[in-house]
Amino acid sequence: MRGPGGKGFIVREVLLLIAALALIVFMCRLWPLLLLMIIGLFVLMIVLLLRATAEPKPVEPKPIPVTTKEPARIPTQNDVFALAYSVILRRVTELVHEKYPQARWIWESPNARSLIENGDDVYILLNSAGGYNRANVTIVNLQVTDIVFGTPEKDDVTDDADADDLDDTDEELPENYELIAFEWVEAHIMNLNARCNEALGEGNDTVLITADELPAKGSWIDVCKQLQKNEIENLECVPEGIQIKLTQ
Repeated sequence: MRGPGGKGFIVREVLLLIAALALIVFMCRLWPLLLLMIIGLFVLMIVLLLRATAEPKPVEPKPIPVTTKEPARIPTQNDVFALAYSVILRRVTELVHEKYPQARWIWESPNARSLIENGDDVYILLNSAGGYNRANVTIVNLQVTDIVFGTPEKDDVTDDADADDLDDTDEELPENYELIAFEWVEAHIMNLNARCNEALGEGNDTVLITADELPAKGSWIDVCKQLQKNEIENLECVPEGIQIKLTQ
């Protein structure tokens, strides 16, 4: 049995009150009020019945959105060679600077990368390397193991004109722009990708890398090559710098 504070007690008290009022109205012959009370009692019984039978609806949990990640890009053989070639450039520079900190070098053959991939011998031309003009780079399994400097040529009798020509040849050796371009692109590639995405969002179709941002002008062509390896294409060298043409 429920206590006096239960819902059944309240309903019972309400019904007793309505019955008492109905008896008073009947005794006083107030028929219209009696009719209204009967209708009200009927409506109240229906409401109480509906409330008693109504069950709370279970709250369905909201589905958790599933985020699909794009599959990681599988590196190709060209990607492996490109990465190995960049490491080779850096390692050659380190080995040269260990003996001759002021030295500069370039590949003797313009197709040095193809020679490395085929396992052929490769050589570098040196400048400011203690008299050495040429060295053999030993590469095993795409790793630089040693650099063999050639014996500097020394004639017993060398006239001043020949010595001046040799110095001029050393000074005219071009800068190794491939390594400079690689290091610059490696340091700026994330910023360039963000600038390209921002330009596309604003509706622009070009991005200009100004000359103030770039290294020496002689390295711009090598910078373009390194950017193409990082999937930034449609590049053009202009007087103001390097222009990237964007495609939607």
